[in-house]
Amino acid sequence: MSAGRLYAVRHGRTAGNGVRYVGQGDEPLDDVGRAQAAALADRLGSEPIAVVYSSPLHRALDTARPFAARCGAEVRVRPGLMEIDYGAYQDVLKAERSLKLKRNHRVDPMPGGESLRDVFDRVGGVLGELRPELGSGLAVAVVAHFWSLRMLVGRLAGLSFDAVLEHGEYAPENASVWRLDVAADGDALRVVEAAWA
Repeated sequence: MSAGRLYAVRHGRTAGNGVRYVGQGDEPLDDVGRAQAAALADRLGSEPIAVVYSSPLHRALDTARPFAARCGAEVRVRPGLMEIDYGAYQDVLKAERSLKLKRNHRVDPMPGGESLRDVFDRVGGVLGELRPELGSGLAVAVVAHFWSLRMLVGRLAGLSFDAVLEHGEYAPENASVWRLDVAADGDALRVVEAAWA
């Protein structure tokens, strides 16, 4: 049995975080977000990370690249790691409209967008790519967004879709890092230890 390590990283802050439904809008890091990305490079740059998977959105890539460069790790862009598509609610101020995501959009797509279930399903493809690397004992990082990262970590931990939504601890802040030690038993992976790093 071999063990790998996953660093699950949420991108740094943008001007819209906490204010608007940014979703798949390609919003850049703000000044705080760029400082957070630099701090992550200091924090993760000495870790033995072999490869970094990132959402194609600039806020994720600009968070991933500094620490990947320090680690000498390749950055692999995966659209499956993008944030939920808010469709017609894209860029709507949160103060103006509550989407009540947990209740209304678990399985029903937002107008012109996705449901949370869609995000849960699509991150499964990325998780499939991670399995051989984690199973062979490598350290891998994933840089993504609130919902896509939450769904990926939950799936890796063996949680159902409903369980991911019910577990409040699966709620990453900007520039936060989950460290998950993963054991491989045949083709299956299981989390043996998880902590905020």
